[in-house]
Amino acid sequence: MKLVKVYTKNADYQKFEVLKTNRNKRYRYFEFFVEGVRNINEAIQNGWVFSSFLYTPDKPLSNWAKDILLNVKTDVNYELPEGLMKELSGKTDTSELLAVVKM
Repeated sequence: MKLVKVYTKNADYQKFEVLKTNRNKRYRYFEFFVEGVRNINEAIQNGWVFSSFLYTPDKPLSNWAKDILLNVKTDVNYELPEGLMKELSGKTDTSELLAVVKM
């Protein structure tokens, strides 16, 4: 698993925005966005294949998030600043982990 640090709204970040907001692009990439503890846990239980996880190093991760990062296989994970995570998150209280899952 590879780790990529994203500091600005570069091409990687723009792809995440597109996956979250554009249905046609999700089908083109054959990936979609998953957010929230329950949704990520359901995806794992149902055997979905994860492309990557997004998280911020600016806040300490919970034991749940650390366990997910250690035990769920991904191609690449991304570290983003807290501000970019807030922009991607659809929640008032930003999720500590966001996931990109393969269709």
